[in-house]
Amino acid sequence: MKAKQFVLILFVILLGVTSESYAQRRVINTPRRTVVQGPRGTVVYRKKPVVRTVRSLPQSAVVIRYRNVPYYFHGGTFYVSNNGVYIRTVPPVGIRIAALPAGYVRVVVGPRVFFYAGGIFYTLDEASSEYVVADPPVGAIVSQLPSDAAEIEIDGKPFMEYNNIIYKQVNIEKTGYEVVGKLDE
Repeated sequence: MKAKQFVLILFVILLGVTSESYAQRRVINTPRRTVVQGPRGTVVYRKKPVVRTVRSLPQSAVVIRYRNVPYYFHGGTFYVSNNGVYIRTVPPVGIRIAALPAGYVRVVVGPRVFFYAGGIFYTLDEASSEYVVADPPVGAIVSQLPSDAAEIEIDGKPFMEYNNIIYKQVNIEKTGYEVVGKLDE
């Protein structure tokens, strides 16, 4: 009886080692690509976005409640709390802040003025003197995207994606990125 148990345990161990090494080979030899079929066509993610977390925030972080969800704002970055850690997130359209993050740039699209920082577009609410997170305007050109923007292909053409906003690389004097639409349109 003990011999059968020993053979069974040995078999399970060998099976586990073999499947692990096979899985490792597959991961190494297979490029990391995620394919999504959406309304804009086939979207292929060449590089998956990275989820960034921190265990604590500085005491100077500001809590902004928006639709009963507390967002934490510090250094131009928004966070939400989840299971004892803070996850870097993109703020919802409509959330308000008192001052723009350092390093913002002014972007004019038609008659409207936007402020861009860290992948987020803001407008100024004249009545309250607060800055409101806005939908990115199609046609806006920015000089850089956040480091966690994803490289994607839509029907074989290269684009960048950040927060479901699609950017096309353009060259006007120097490299920039033009807002061309949303993934979920």
